[in-house]
Amino acid sequence: MRAVALVVLAVAPLLRPRWRWLVGAAAGTALVRDVWPQLGSPSGQRWSAAATAVALSSLAAWTLPRHTAAAAQWAGWRWAALLGAAAGAFAGVPETDQFREVAVVVGAGLVAEAWMVAVGRPPLPASVQVAAWGLVAWAALYGASGRGSAVVGALFALVAPVAAGVAARQGGRVAAMVAGVWVVAGVAVARTGGIAEATRPAVVAAVVAGMAAGVATGAVVISAARWRLARSPRSAG
Repeated sequence: MRAVALVVLAVAPLLRPRWRWLVGAAAGTALVRDVWPQLGSPSGQRWSAAATAVALSSLAAWTLPRHTAAAAQWAGWRWAALLGAAAGAFAGVPETDQFREVAVVVGAGLVAEAWMVAVGRPPLPASVQVAAWGLVAWAALYGASGRGSAVVGALFALVAPVAAGVAARQGGRVAAMVAGVWVVAGVAVARTGGIAEATRPAVVAAVVAGMAAGVATGAVVISAARWRLARSPRSAG
């Protein structure tokens, strides 16, 4: 089912935006089915994790294609965001062997896109990046190995590229900074609540880090908007 999920995610950017979220949800469902035993117990916690994973997959399919227009502004930043998400998951899950494959794929994407932008070519297609997000998501959830705290940390780590996609309309620089904020938050959650034996500390860490990252994201977006407004009169003059 992992292969099916990645193929479906790769198709999502080729569709109209209003269909992407639905296709992303379908891909997330296939991904969840593949890692179902690793989502922990009891059943209520497992279903909550599954619903969150499907929602994140839907958001990724909808927002990550926005990265493409901003990719040329800071070469390789969107792949660096994926590497950061993988690092956040890696820092908190007990099973990590699968991340070697992830590092190779995402690292190759970063190098390839940086080179393509440097020589004046278009960045890699959105389909490639969305599928790579799916690979990171699979590795993160598979690595949780049923431990509730690790599942929470893994899911939180996957937010960084999605948050950057939401901010991508503000430009590549803003999106890259937003991704950096959420990557740092993801690593913090992984190294505090994500490595705990119980699930509750991870949930608390995710809530606190999410609120802090949300405030920082707002500050980045507002500062960028003010900078553009301040620069506009100078450009007009």
